[in-house]
Amino acid sequence: MAKYEPIIKWVFETQAEEYGTDEEIPFSRSHIEDAMEDLDISVGNVPDIPYAYRSRRPLPDEIAEYGYTAVIIDDTREGEDPTYMFTKTEQLIPIPEVVDQTHQTSTSVLPEAVRKYIGKDEQGALTQVRYAGLLDDFTGLDTYHLQSHLRMRVKGREAELDDLYVGVDDDGGHHALAVEAKGVGETLNKNQLIRNTRGIEEKSRYPDSVRTLAVKLDDDGFFYLFEFEVFEDGEGNDRVEMDRVWKYEFKSE
Repeated sequence: MAKYEPIIKWVFETQAEEYGTDEEIPFSRSHIEDAMEDLDISVGNVPDIPYAYRSRRPLPDEIAEYGYTAVIIDDTREGEDPTYMFTKTEQLIPIPEVVDQTHQTSTSVLPEAVRKYIGKDEQGALTQVRYAGLLDDFTGLDTYHLQSHLRMRVKGREAELDDLYVGVDDDGGHHALAVEAKGVGETLNKNQLIRNTRGIEEKSRYPDSVRTLAVKLDDDGFFYLFEFEVFEDGEGNDRVEMDRVWKYEFKSE
């Protein structure tokens, strides 16, 4: 991770010379590779660098001082490879200080064979949510897990959804539940939630009703389930608003 900061700063400085610092600044994988070559820094997984500044860490102070808040994927630009952008629109979604509801559950609902092995990363969070039936409780639907790590195309570019569920309401109607998960040390990202939702909406094989959900695990082991509204504003831009947040605490037996 220590390698990422000089690389992202090099990319920003280079692109800012061309675009200035008044608006959002685009860059691509090739710019990251140019930075690695110029700085003589080797990184095995190049896409992990922009991903880190999308949801894992804030931008360096040298970039943030110009008003930039995060890196996003710009789906308005053509091309197979992602176009990333330094954006001034706030992207990261922290856990709110006040939640709508607080609930307690027991670790006894988790299979004994896996309890002590579940990690604190996003996959560990999703495992506990699934075994504990938290989505049924949170959504008021009968929920059924359909697929993990769902790869899809959003406006021609690849995206990956952490978990997809189908929820069934009292009238038998089906709802696609697009679930994004973040473990300890990661933060929810508006751009990612938008891409998740639009990706499912564009697929005719899934229900027309799509609900945008998220799971976040904090440092103290609490789970937070979020529901968001993803909508298009009057200017045709995708927006995200938080509808509600419930807090869950797993008590030991």
